[in-house]
Amino acid sequence: MTSIQWTDDMSVNVNSIDTDHKILFKLLNKFDEAVRLGMGEDVVSNVLDALLDYTEYHFEREEALMEACGYPDIDAHKYTHKVLKTQVAHIRDRHVANPGTIHDREVLAFLRNWLTAHILGRDKLYSPFMASKATEVAAADEDFNKNRAEAPKGN
Repeated sequence: MTSIQWTDDMSVNVNSIDTDHKILFKLLNKFDEAVRLGMGEDVVSNVLDALLDYTEYHFEREEALMEACGYPDIDAHKYTHKVLKTQVAHIRDRHVANPGTIHDREVLAFLRNWLTAHILGRDKLYSPFMASKATEVAAADEDFNKNRAEAPKGN
């Protein structure tokens, strides 16, 4: 059983961003599986690290595309990214320092709720704007991929 499922209504109609979101869902499901099956603190910690790394990578891409097309609400969007990165880093750091202080199910619920609310709320807001600037978005995505040849592993 997966804890979170991608649905077509979550699409922002930018293939690379949709792919990133699907990878984030996959990582959340790996976290859920690690916790559910009691795979141990090392596995949980590794999945948290991968989730943080991929979240940072995805936010960089999303912000680069928003910047390239002149998305007017970019500052507020960047702020929501900054808040989540800080929260996830804090969770990971607490987990590394003392795994017993982290309630894995609560962390999973928080991340699942945040991701779906962010995609269906904040990200959906830029979707029509980016669609109207498809050429700029495609060029920025190509530049991003060239500059960041190696994406963190999402498997």
